[in-house]
Amino acid sequence: MANGWNGIGNLDLSQVQEMGNRRLGKGKYTVTCTNAEVVAIDGQKTRRLVCDFADENGEGDIRHSFLLVHDSDKAVEIGMRQLKSFLIAAKHPNPDKPGDVASLKNLVCGIVVGEGKPWRDKDGNERSSTEVKTFFAADGAASKTAATHNDAIPF
Repeated sequence: MANGWNGIGNLDLSQVQEMGNRRLGKGKYTVTCTNAEVVAIDGQKTRRLVCDFADENGEGDIRHSFLLVHDSDKAVEIGMRQLKSFLIAAKHPNPDKPGDVASLKNLVCGIVVGEGKPWRDKDGNERSSTEVKTFFAADGAASKTAATHNDAIPF
């Protein structure tokens, strides 16, 4: 506030737009990958590729993690299948060997968002949120490898 602080009673937000960052609800969306990074969890033992996807119509965004390294071979297999589905749906130039994580930024694809499995927060309360279920080509024609991923990750 360039004019200084005159108390909250004098605050006028009539010319201010709300921030986006609303999590996408259930439905089909065309999204752009706005950020991608590999994150180490549990020290160096587990690695995830974390991608942020923003809806092209400004409806909101959603984050999806692709499990790349984990003790469970099945969990890694699911993560790799999801990643390849994303890369093919988004027409990545080399979906078999994507190379630099930066090559994922600005890729466009379609997604189906559905209800995720319930989980417990740090206070023990059961919660649920939406998650990416499927990747498909943004032109509406589903990719041959874009399948629904309702597989439970076994960890």
